[in-house]
Amino acid sequence: MEWKTRVTEMLGIKYPIIQGSYGGFGTSAIAAPVSEAGGLGIITAGALKTPEMLREDIRKARSMTDKPICVNLTVGMCPHIDEMREVAIEEGIPVVETSAFQATDHGKRLKEAGVKWIHKVATVKHAIVAEKQGADAVVIVGMEGVGFKSVDQLPTLTSITWAVKQIKIPVIAAGGIGDARGFLASLAMGAEAAYLGTAFMATKECPISERHKQYLADVDPSDPKLMKKVLAPPNPLDLEKVMKLRGKIPHGEWMMKLERVLLKEDPDADTSFESDEVLKLAPGSLAVSGIDKILTVKELIDSIINSAEDILKSGIFAGIRG
Repeated sequence: MEWKTRVTEMLGIKYPIIQGSYGGFGTSAIAAPVSEAGGLGIITAGALKTPEMLREDIRKARSMTDKPICVNLTVGMCPHIDEMREVAIEEGIPVVETSAFQATDHGKRLKEAGVKWIHKVATVKHAIVAEKQGADAVVIVGMEGVGFKSVDQLPTLTSITWAVKQIKIPVIAAGGIGDARGFLASLAMGAEAAYLGTAFMATKECPISERHKQYLADVDPSDPKLMKKVLAPPNPLDLEKVMKLRGKIPHGEWMMKLERVLLKEDPDADTSFESDEVLKLAPGSLAVSGIDKILTVKELIDSIINSAEDILKSGIFAGIRG
């Protein structure tokens, strides 16, 4: 069947599946395979450190696939963000995702250059603001997702069903989605694409440790340690302490401290990024409920699509209507 939504038409992708952005390892290594398999892969500019390295990685991705690639610009955390944005424009990137903080100026520049602008938020309130500022689509991350937590953040089910009643631009659902059932549920809620972060981390191509991938396949979503990392807000005292350091220490060091706070880690702990330590920095979301083995990116996307189609053909929905 054809999976056609406003998002697939806008971005020129086969399936309404978008890979999450990854602060430490979101490179062409994972983005290109996702795009080649029919989704939208995202290169995280901040993971490349410099505009020159971003340009090189975009070109590397282009050597791996001719499908659309997205670049993420995390406002307030991405170094050289203006230069990174211009590299994305110069290299012909068709869509850029901004996230974390307000990105009106970046969005205006992107749209002037003919680039589609997606903004990622944690609350419906901020999604409405992004629409008014001109975003072409919004990603709304529910509490089940990992990373930054807003005090106003709601679960994915509530956020998406509430948002689509108020927002005219396409809404993309994120937070706890990792398999065919979650994918179909996001579309049933009214979203026009599903945004998967943790699920793509547990693929063979993702450049994190095999130990971490196996953890994602094995861990129970009700594990107290995982639930605390995902559902609890950051310690306000730790967050205040780190925010006061902005501009006073090297940007990369500050960004790592902030990321640790957002993931409920000690901001003053050793910040060296060793592959086996990635568990502490990016443990994964409650999407682990849908992960039971490590697949290739293509196998994951194909399994989601094929299983979703089987569910639709099974007559379950016809039975409900009857």
